[in-house]
Amino acid sequence: MVKKLNFIVSNKDFETFNKMLILGTTAAAMDIEVNFFFTFWGLYLLKKGYKPKVSGMGSMMSGMATSMFKKKMAGAGITDPIAMLKEAHDSGKLKLYPCSMTLDMLATMPGSFKVTKETMLDFVEAPVGAAAFLEMCDGADSIIHM
Repeated sequence: MVKKLNFIVSNKDFETFNKMLILGTTAAAMDIEVNFFFTFWGLYLLKKGYKPKVSGMGSMMSGMATSMFKKKMAGAGITDPIAMLKEAHDSGKLKLYPCSMTLDMLATMPGSFKVTKETMLDFVEAPVGAAAFLEMCDGADSIIHM
């Protein structure tokens, strides 16, 4: 039986967010320890109020596709993905770690591109570096890149 999964999240699109959401919350519900490491663009998924969009389409089509998928997800009972993540986090099985180096870089960005610890979801762990995340990977059954 799988006991520990680690994920590296480096994209900020709708598809990545939902893969992360489904795999992470399912694993936590199965009593599997889950660690997510958010780096580069993936860090935006931890930003309060960030709305991921379906990738690979023009901006108009992307918005329409995102809306369509959200309706389908609501029909499947997924109405508040952030609440689902928080519930899994509160179970103690799922943790969200921002990359400290990426956070330092994004903290200097202008306007809506800026990400700081204060602009992230309240239940995100303290930032860690790559070496700390690699230590967390010790004993993991799988390390998955998203």
